Amino acid sequence: MSTLTPAYDNKIYQKYSRKNLQNKEKNKIAFCQDFGLNYNKKTPLLCLTFPLTEKNNLDMLEDVIQGILEQDVVIAVTGIGTKKYQDFFNELAKEQPKRIVIVSDNDGNKRKIYAASDMFLTTSITEECKEEMEKAMNYGVIPICPKNELVTEYDGAKEEGNAFFYGEKSPWSFFASLIRAMENFKFPYDWKLIQVNAMSEESDDTAEESDE
Repeated sequence: MSTLTPAYDNKIYQKYSRKNLQNKEKNKIAFCQDFGLNYNKKTPLLCLTFPLTEKNNLDMLEDVIQGILEQDVVIAVTGIGTKKYQDFFNELAKEQPKRIVIVSDNDGNKRKIYAASDMFLTTSITEECKEEMEKAMNYGVIPICPKNELVTEYDGAKEEGNAFFYGEKSPWSFFASLIRAMENFKFPYDWKLIQVNAMSEESDDTAEESDE
């Protein structure tokens, strides 16, 4: 297969597809348990899996992180990037170990993060950010991102779209976009539609649906 999907991924806790998206939640439960995060079905798991560097505009996230942490969220971050941002997230994880986890940056861990997460936060649309965003979407993770050619903004009236847009390099637009996503997350039927819109058609073919 050209694109790895959760239907064929042996690295994740539970395989799933667009046809049995309920199995995605089993990955979230297991991931939170393994990495020491609080778990609640109604609490979204946010992820950042791109390099934490100045090029990827991480300053914007610094501006709004306290506002994000005032929301009912948990966060998974891959530990790769410049020392400044590694130290920043390490300090946050020490302060709130049940809500923020730093995960070693390797392919297996990333796939577990995609399978477990509800939303993908990206602070830029560099090629490396878009590459990570595209991989995450195949696992039903919904991007909070600047407008770009890979995604369309969710329109609840038309039940179309697969992302929540914000104005590039605008911290407060970024924060407002996350809040919009969280409001939609409260409605499981609507959220499932957005996930289906995001996932590759290849994920409809489930090679194996075991609980292992």
